[in-house]
Amino acid sequence: MSFSIELTELFKKEAKKLTKKYRSLKVELEALGNELVENLTTGISLGYDV
Repeated sequence: MSFSIELTELFKKEAKKLTKKYRSLKVELEALGNELVENLTTGISLGYDV
């Protein structure tokens, strides 16, 4: 299955602000992206195919 992760401009702007306060956020977001690429079903099921 082929997919890509696209970030909105608002997300990028807010993440940039937050990375100044939380230094590890950039690394954590990159790790999340890598994890999603490896395993699409990462996370907790919300039920009802959500």
